[in-house]
Amino acid sequence: MTQSQREWHAVIVLWAVGVLVLLIIVWGIGEAMAHDAAMGWSYPWECCHDHDCTEISADRVHTSPSGYVIDGHIVVPQSEVRQSPDGRYHACFPKPDKLRCFFAPPTGS
Repeated sequence: MTQSQREWHAVIVLWAVGVLVLLIIVWGIGEAMAHDAAMGWSYPWECCHDHDCTEISADRVHTSPSGYVIDGHIVVPQSEVRQSPDGRYHACFPKPDKLRCFFAPPTGS
């Protein structure tokens, strides 16, 4: 192998390593932006940024004329409720008592 061929080989190897590192970074950013619910569906990126979404017990949720009440004091207007793909309640709390998204089973289920 000539000097020129070795240089090109080194360039190609460095380029491949760079692409691999970039793919790992992009994959990591995607993982940090959202995660999956226990039942296998993914929380939307706008709801979950640091694994702050989770299934919550139905005992924590009560209905009200305008929507839902979580833990007796967090009111979620019906217009902000998202349909839960697995028929269970889920909530995304980036900070305690700060709700970002709420998922409820379809009405009547």
